[in-house]
Amino acid sequence: MIHTLANGFYRFCEWVMRLAYLNLLWIGFTLAGAVIFGLAPATAAMFAVTRQWALGNTDIPVFQTFFQAFKKKLAKSSILGLILGLVGLLLFVDFQIAVVYFHDQPVFLSLFISLFIIYAIILLYAFPIDVHYDLKRIAVLKYSFIIGFSRPLTSFFMLISAFGMILLALFHVTFLLFFSGSALSFILTKLSFQAFRAIDGRRTDKQAAVTRLK
Repeated sequence: MIHTLANGFYRFCEWVMRLAYLNLLWIGFTLAGAVIFGLAPATAAMFAVTRQWALGNTDIPVFQTFFQAFKKKLAKSSILGLILGLVGLLLFVDFQIAVVYFHDQPVFLSLFISLFIIYAIILLYAFPIDVHYDLKRIAVLKYSFIIGFSRPLTSFFMLISAFGMILLALFHVTFLLFFSGSALSFILTKLSFQAFRAIDGRRTDKQAAVTRLK
């Protein structure tokens, strides 16, 4: 019993250290790129690490894996992040205008809330898809939309997880510094894997059916 508890506590501490180290790498590389140029590739690199963990490769060299992914994804992820950032900014500005001029017309406000939900789902899936599949930037956004809305329950849990992590990050600066990005990245990776497996499974079944027909 004591041995089991000791092993469980050791594994817990291991995961705490892994997540804290990855989060510090994410923040450090984001700041090194002056946030604007560093956030997207650092986020892609973070998801590349959590993808390996989700696959069961927990003994990978974290810094080496992160740095290689950062270099590989630098250009593609920067443009992807720029697109997502500009769309998010445009939605926010338009929403502020709508609140001022159309506050008495709930149809317009409901439309913007729906657009924000669509944007949030695409944002949550974009980086997991980017590191899991070899797709071009626009294809990443397209598949984020398709997968996100074809797996509504998974998307709902991803939204709830993101909201919960934001609340925890706002609650205490320690969580913000050591777990805000890495913990959310790991959760989103695990959840998105469920959607990927279901879609890949259907694709495999279709290919097998075509092979049988031939």
